[in-house]
Amino acid sequence: MNLASIKARLEEQSIHFSNDRIFDHESVIGYEKKFRWAWMATQLNTFIVVSDYGDQEVTVSDIEAHLSSSFDYAKANYNGWPRGLQSGLGVITVLLSTSISQEAIDYCKQLKSGKKWAGFTIPVVINTQSNTLYAFDKKPMWGRIYYPHFEKLIHGLK
Repeated sequence: MNLASIKARLEEQSIHFSNDRIFDHESVIGYEKKFRWAWMATQLNTFIVVSDYGDQEVTVSDIEAHLSSSFDYAKANYNGWPRGLQSGLGVITVLLSTSISQEAIDYCKQLKSGKKWAGFTIPVVINTQSNTLYAFDKKPMWGRIYYPHFEKLIHGLK
């Protein structure tokens, strides 16, 4: 798995994307805007920020820094209704690497990234050597209605 295959997956799902750099790493940033009655009549703006860390070991501090930068990027490029007024912001950050620490894997699986005002940050890591994806194991109570959609987007990248 690499950025080119991520672009192809985003294109298959009709998700708009652009190329950028996040923390000096080549990145692909996908964006979609959806409204669903099942989401209590809310609009969800989702950014999928995928960065290639190559052979660099990904740690929890790398994930946290990437989450913060990705959320800042999403806020700056968000163009929907005001957040919190029937509108939410989801930021899925995906770090690609051949080396991922066990703590980073646990961080993603336990979804330790925290809540934001009318927003969600979801960490994901993918080991490009084994093509293994690590993401949340359980859906949290806060924002539970959106997590099946987030899960579909994440697994659609593989």
